[in-house]
Amino acid sequence: MEVMQMSRPIMEYLNAFEGCKPVVHSTESMIIRGKTYDKFAEDEMLPKLLEMFEHFNIKHIEKESKKAREITDKIDGIFRKTEEVYDEPNGLDGIEKIKQVFESTGFNAEYVIGQIEDLAIYVVVYTDKSGFGPMFVETMVLHLV
Repeated sequence: MEVMQMSRPIMEYLNAFEGCKPVVHSTESMIIRGKTYDKFAEDEMLPKLLEMFEHFNIKHIEKESKKAREITDKIDGIFRKTEEVYDEPNGLDGIEKIKQVFESTGFNAEYVIGQIEDLAIYVVVYTDKSGFGPMFVETMVLHLV
């Protein structure tokens, strides 16, 4: 399966495809950022993301699991070989740190990790706690080769 075959439908499902921008676009990895005005409340974020994974038959990987740590470390290595990334790999700790920074600056944030066939999938949503403005969506799809 190609990275675009999963990244675009995810953004469309979250109504965030129109106007979205690829941050990284290669045959091995795709990161897309977008926004949607179809916001959900903080307590709906995780259930909506899990519902989306179920819709696409993406196997959800628990964030706290050994599998999540292994897949994220592997992705860090693959991503750094295929893209120009200059910081050190941070794995799951880096993802959690970014989530905490969002939350400490006034955003509600949630993310999920999944896998379908040979693709690893990360989807992050965040929105201002005040309810003002759009909900932002970032989707990362990478080959696990």
